[in-house]
Amino acid sequence: MKKDGGLIINWQLHHLSLPDIEGFKEEFQTSFPGVLLDPGPLKFSGTVVEDSAGRYKPGWHMISSYICSIDRKRGIIETMNTIYKVIDEGNDELPDMGNDILNILYKDPKK
Repeated sequence: MKKDGGLIINWQLHHLSLPDIEGFKEEFQTSFPGVLLDPGPLKFSGTVVEDSAGRYKPGWHMISSYICSIDRKRGIIETMNTIYKVIDEGNDELPDMGNDILNILYKDPKK
């Protein structure tokens, strides 16, 4: 069963790129079954309102694992291991930012 990721605001989708290597897309799909590809994988980031799993404090910024489904009508984003409730449309989709978005580290700004 997937864990409850809590409530996220000011969210945005991030399009990632798969390398243009023969067989890579198929290997990716085998390793991460059920992940949305549009045309590459998607992640999302946003500001935490509450996190019942206790990973993030309110006000912290988070970035998800790969997205499996997005239900805009219900405000639900499902990732590989978590189901999040999102409110507002945030900044919506950003253009392809490449994979450098994965190198951003989020931490407590007070430390």
